[in-house]
Amino acid sequence: MAKTRESIQKTIEGALLEALKAAFSTNLLSVMAYGSYTGGDFVPGISDINLLVILERPDTGQIGFLGKKTHSAMRKFRITPLIMTRTEFINSADVFPMEYLDIREKNSVLFGKDETKSLSIKKNNLRHELEERLRGNVNSLRQMIAASRGRGRILGGALKGLFGSLKALFKGLLRLKGIPDIPREGAELVKKVQGEFGIQGEAFIQLLQLREGKKHDPSKLAAGVLSSLEELIRIVDTMNVK
Repeated sequence: MAKTRESIQKTIEGALLEALKAAFSTNLLSVMAYGSYTGGDFVPGISDINLLVILERPDTGQIGFLGKKTHSAMRKFRITPLIMTRTEFINSADVFPMEYLDIREKNSVLFGKDETKSLSIKKNNLRHELEERLRGNVNSLRQMIAASRGRGRILGGALKGLFGSLKALFKGLLRLKGIPDIPREGAELVKKVQGEFGIQGEAFIQLLQLREGKKHDPSKLAAGVLSSLEELIRIVDTMNVK
């Protein structure tokens, strides 16, 4: 396994990129890296490497050829490719506005051009996705509580993995309000959401602390997170955006 960011970057932007070009030839329009690979929170060997691969047309033969040539590297470096045609990418902006805004905000173009500049993302679509994701997190958390069978250790372990998905939601919520300079760090991000939406966000801070090793009562924490999420749902559900 590669031990440094530099060795990983050499593979991704060297051999792997050449494999993509060989597999798709003139069908390849753009290759963009996004996510933690393009930020300061990338951890070699732990963080996934997200690649957006934009094609002119769908070709399962070419995709299969790519898989044969790069399977080992994909597993070794935890590479997750998102392969789409340009038409699919542009036309799905109304379905995945939150994810595409993340890619637009922070990406690295490895080949071709930045296709996110062609996206048309409407705030109303973003509001719909945020509400759906918030409600999904509420349902998932209730399932965690049921599955823990009242055992704090099990519930606490499940809660440790929850903040990652909430972080993306918090960034989306701030974008919905048109907030510039969105914080990247967890605590600052929570405080910004807390201030802009007027919610009791202490449970989110405690959730972050739990992931970092500080002890909190899992049952009380889960109840607090649920309450704050339900509060956000009520706010987002009544927001009038265009």
